[in-house]
Amino acid sequence: MIALNKTIAYTKNWKHTFLIALILGALIPVLLMTLEPFDNSNNFSFKYLILSGYALCIIIPIVLVHPIENYVYKIQTKRWFVINESLYIIVTLILIFLFSFFYHFYLISGLPSFTSEAIWDFIKSFGVPFIPIVVPLWLYLRSKYGSIEVPLYDKENTKRNKTITIIGNNKSETLTIFEADFIFAKAQQNYVDVYYKTENGMQQETFRNTLSNIMKQLPEAWQVHRSYLVNLDYLESVEGNTRKRFIRISATEETIPISQVYYKALNKRLSNSSLSCQN
Repeated sequence: MIALNKTIAYTKNWKHTFLIALILGALIPVLLMTLEPFDNSNNFSFKYLILSGYALCIIIPIVLVHPIENYVYKIQTKRWFVINESLYIIVTLILIFLFSFFYHFYLISGLPSFTSEAIWDFIKSFGVPFIPIVVPLWLYLRSKYGSIEVPLYDKENTKRNKTITIIGNNKSETLTIFEADFIFAKAQQNYVDVYYKTENGMQQETFRNTLSNIMKQLPEAWQVHRSYLVNLDYLESVEGNTRKRFIRISATEETIPISQVYYKALNKRLSNSSLSCQN
């Protein structure tokens, strides 16, 4: 479950999404022309032209689903998880299979009618075998053209008195604080230490939970390492080198490590603000 809640890069850009769709769309006709899975290479006219039409069965579903995944990405405060990527691939694959079946039904098979069993047989025979070829490339391209976004600092955050409640797995583990008072969280095995600001200085509460579950309860939290969440409004500096980087935050002397994948996102965020990352 922890792996499913891991933050990963997301392909938000329409240009990149369309490029991925074109690459996958071009791959499928080439595979069909090479492998000839329908075993009817000489039984219909304009074979290559018709087989090239399967590219649309890839491109159209990917383009249609993109506004939906962008909406999910937005309501998740510009976060994308492994579970999101898995569901996206499954849903889009189902649409691709359906588009391909109807394209095959109307332009190649010429059968008078079809049943749900015929659709399932088509998917098993001509859809599933392509998954080991197409899906790894698909995931690679989405990762290549995707990115992890870090939201820009919002001055209004410090003016809002919105409260949040953090809950652990044990019933007694409950903490209600102002949203802007969260500073950072650190995971240690099955526990997460949450640090927050009070009138008496920084305080700590320990919760029996996973870091990913705690992150869902903290709108101001951003993951910078597999074991750390931080409120970037407290960020003072990013230090270190390409081998090892860490960040400093204003409320504590503790240095917080930052992974390379999160550093790239943070560097982009800071380049659009008054701070700058050290190279």
